[in-house]
Amino acid sequence: MTAPRLLDVAAAAGVSRATASRVLAGTQRNVDPELARRVEQAAQTLGYRTNQSARALRTGTTGTIGVVVPTLANPYFVQLADAIARQVRAAGGQLVLSDAANDPAIEAEQIDTLLGSRVDGLLVVPVSAAASGPAVAAAAARVPVVLFDRWATGSGTVAVTLDNAAAIRLLLDHLDALGRHRILLVAADQASSSGAERLTAFTDARGPDATLLLPSFTTDAGRTAGRRIAERASEIDAVLCGADVLAVGLVSTLQRSAVPVPGRIAVTGFDDTELLELLDPPITSIRHPLTAMAERALTLLGAPAADRTERVERFAPQLVVRASTDPAA
Repeated sequence: MTAPRLLDVAAAAGVSRATASRVLAGTQRNVDPELARRVEQAAQTLGYRTNQSARALRTGTTGTIGVVVPTLANPYFVQLADAIARQVRAAGGQLVLSDAANDPAIEAEQIDTLLGSRVDGLLVVPVSAAASGPAVAAAAARVPVVLFDRWATGSGTVAVTLDNAAAIRLLLDHLDALGRHRILLVAADQASSSGAERLTAFTDARGPDATLLLPSFTTDAGRTAGRRIAERASEIDAVLCGADVLAVGLVSTLQRSAVPVPGRIAVTGFDDTELLELLDPPITSIRHPLTAMAERALTLLGAPAADRTERVERFAPQLVVRASTDPAA
């Protein structure tokens, strides 16, 4: 079966080819709204898809946004990418996603690959606050770039992130209110701005001795933390994890070690990935306003370059209380 053509859409809608083209290209300012509705309905009925190559030649744009995340092994970054994708689709665009494998060198390669694909802009969740900046700055000289969830020094562009310090305060206040004062932070690689900010906020409040730093943000690292904490359970009454994946591994290991959660030790995550509600007990965490952050990031991508000066815009976190800290939740 032959794919529907623009002429087919125009005929079905009862309009000229030029009118159908303007509507489907998103440039229908001078098109009667009723005609535009008919064109869109005809395109949907016929299953017409815009020829992106032709669009690129005609307008100089592809309607494509590139997104680079540190790793897709962490469910949080999958959730983050989905929030961005929903906003991109709502704007009539499409998204291309790349995984940097937690390596700044691979991140730079992925950025170059996306630029070679003629993306209209990039959203980058930088692997490293120190090492990711040069590749991002080079990309920002070619297309609009916005950093998302994290920042990197020397990037030359704006970052849309969570207020990590406020999030740590929310978790500590919650645990303190429950009478949990012997709180341990379990965290990992501090190369990222988010990891470093969470560690700084916690140590400012509780001191560096109340931390357990592991080599990675993974479920396995959480299990390692769980084994260590089980050996000193009498010293600790709450654990604040720097990421949900750590909390998942930690809680399962504590329970297998006959350390009840939250009966003996309360546990929190950080990121509020969807799997937390499926666990027993469900895990308290920090929710990022990903939809609002994605909307802002895409607005900045489409703004004049002067609006993307290097700075950090922070969004307020939300505490989501579950039974891993409060049995009554």
